[in-house]
Amino acid sequence: MANYIIKTGNEYTESYYNNDTGFEVGYYTVKEMKALYPDGGIRVAGQLKYGKDQVGAISVDGIEEPVYKATSSSRYKTIGYIELESGSFIAVKKDNIGAIILWTLLGLLLLVGLVLGTTYLVKTGGEPETTTTTAPFILDTNAEEGEGKLELPSKIDTSNKNVTIVGIPEMNFKANQKEQNVILTNHKKNEGVCFMEFTIYLDKNSNKKIDDADEMIYKSGLVQPGYSISKFSITRTLDVGEYDAVVMQQPYSFDQQRTKLNNMVVATKIIVSEPDAE
Repeated sequence: MANYIIKTGNEYTESYYNNDTGFEVGYYTVKEMKALYPDGGIRVAGQLKYGKDQVGAISVDGIEEPVYKATSSSRYKTIGYIELESGSFIAVKKDNIGAIILWTLLGLLLLVGLVLGTTYLVKTGGEPETTTTTAPFILDTNAEEGEGKLELPSKIDTSNKNVTIVGIPEMNFKANQKEQNVILTNHKKNEGVCFMEFTIYLDKNSNKKIDDADEMIYKSGLVQPGYSISKFSITRTLDVGEYDAVVMQQPYSFDQQRTKLNNMVVATKIIVSEPDAE
């Protein structure tokens, strides 16, 4: 098993502490990682806690903490990353059972409105006050004004506006199933600027750009600013492993014309693991 060496000299705002052993180490939050690596591309060597297969260990002041194989689970949420001397990172996990219970209750309330192929949109930034569900978010320009309707200007000037793109360092998928739980966000800074459409490709040539060799496995509808897709279905199942991928984030003007603006292609890594045992 590997002996991972933590990079020294970093200024962390949060710390991980193991009550049982007294092991403590600082880490970058997910938000900080997005700021440090807006284009993604980080490599995750493993995770702390909530793992099954130990792949190594890290130590601080003589106290050792096991490192487990990096996995994706709806129960255990990634809250940060510890940087290693090798340039890779160790993910810090948190038990997310409380949030799962909350979402289960919300899901029961919304059950009547859910149909196969639904895209789930939730407000970003903390627990949502409401949850909106819609088949891929496509606006009806003939909709009348009224409660629940989105009012759009006929046309906006985007020549002097900036589009904010959210980086995607990695995406954790489950093997042998089409439905995946991954967050794709249209940043709230794009309010009044643009909708966002997300298209995921397997990067067959690992050249971090889209070409004819790449395979499209998902394409979203239009997502409002400040909203995120949290669950979607890909075109086919994937086997366990790591896949180079790119995500094209295509903005459309926040008006009735929805003019296509300059897009951004973000390189990422899809990590596919076995589904959690029931």
